[in-house]
Amino acid sequence: MNKVLIFSPDHCTGCALCEIICSLVHTNTCNPARSRIRILKMEQRFVIAQTFCQQCEDAACIAACPVSAIKKNATLGTLEIDRELCIECKMCIKACPFNGIYRDEIDEKIIACDLCGGDPECVKYCETEAIEFLKKNPAGIQKKKKSLRELERLLKLLKDNNSDSGYRRKRRKRREK
Repeated sequence: MNKVLIFSPDHCTGCALCEIICSLVHTNTCNPARSRIRILKMEQRFVIAQTFCQQCEDAACIAACPVSAIKKNATLGTLEIDRELCIECKMCIKACPFNGIYRDEIDEKIIACDLCGGDPECVKYCETEAIEFLKKNPAGIQKKKKSLRELERLLKLLKDNNSDSGYRRKRRKRREK
């Protein structure tokens, strides 16, 4: 595939239409929990991050899979999960630095963005153009790298906020005693 999927958090309103479209296309249901793209919000800081499989060249999920159930599709460049081989150990989920692999709790299977076979539906429905599918040329690659740096920053911020929240809850419980 000579294209890359890019998310621009500064354009995203957090409407979650991308999640709904994705779940509709892949499962025929409007259920964001079954989507292959996820919106993470930290509303008190007005932070929105979107996670999906980044189709990494050197994918940590592939290396983490103990049964080699994840392979790179040579034509599309997407990661594919072999349902027959997958043992649902969730090592791929833990290994992904971008939180881009999920478990569909209803179908009980590991899922990741497949770029809708090369024509991502989420891009078509994003009114603010926060999601783009760009050519893998120097400008597209540069924008992808910038997008990944921003995603790493936002995920760290979200993780730190969750850690702080847990710390504050513990302090509050101690004071209440």
